[in-house]
Amino acid sequence: MRCFIRWKKRGVSPARTVRLGRLDTVLDQAARSGFYRRRQITLPECAPRNEEFLDRCLEGVPAVELREFLASPAEFYNWDHQPRPLRPLECPLGDVGKTALLAEGFEESDSLRLFSYVTHEELEEFAPESLAGPASRLRSLAEAVMEGRMKVGSLRSAVIAFTGLRHGCLRQEDRDLLWKAFQAPVFEQFRGFSQELLAWECEAHDGLHIQGDNAIFEMAPRDSELLLTCLSCPEYTLLRVGTEMTARVVKRPCGCGEASPRLMGLRSLPVRRSVAAMA
Repeated sequence: MRCFIRWKKRGVSPARTVRLGRLDTVLDQAARSGFYRRRQITLPECAPRNEEFLDRCLEGVPAVELREFLASPAEFYNWDHQPRPLRPLECPLGDVGKTALLAEGFEESDSLRLFSYVTHEELEEFAPESLAGPASRLRSLAEAVMEGRMKVGSLRSAVIAFTGLRHGCLRQEDRDLLWKAFQAPVFEQFRGFSQELLAWECEAHDGLHIQGDNAIFEMAPRDSELLLTCLSCPEYTLLRVGTEMTARVVKRPCGCGEASPRLMGLRSLPVRRSVAAMA
């Protein structure tokens, strides 16, 4: 059952933003997915015509617990989606030099090489200037460096740690370990299930800038859990999915000059369930 809600405003309607158009697609995917159809969950017919009504549109959609999604991902799968091509690693920091990437789903280039099943010898031979990958894999490499089992003396630009629903949070002790091991600044990137860039850390190191066209973040009123609506994942319908994390969403400008809203103080909630099944 679908609830037909039409968002209207007097006067001339402004042009719809990219993310409102993408939210239309997500709502349509949800209406056709097994999870929402079998439970006859009421959904808006479409996104509002104006950003100022966005919160009101979403608050009527029930939140989904992460464990519910992980238990039956096929219920949220979009069977009609087109396979997406591999894409380059998005890095708002600019040129970070020759990069070793410890994750799949990206396009290799002259300056980017994938090491899905990396050996220490291969990585040392490549001599990367930067490392990028899930926080857990970077922690394992850092521990190997600290124990003297490998060397990455060429590293000088950045360590880019992926966090998010698949990869968990980056704790302060993780940052300390990565700095001690690699002696390069650490930058966090919150990514989705298909490695979409949803939020990223700039050189001011003052929260994560939300990629507004790719994600909508909200705070659940009951327990301050961070809810995610992913606007750039054609494979799965991620509509107000709980992250089992908490953070503050702030809108004041960052010291770097970027004016986009930021996630501040991102951390796991006290009870963190495993997401290894989707990693």
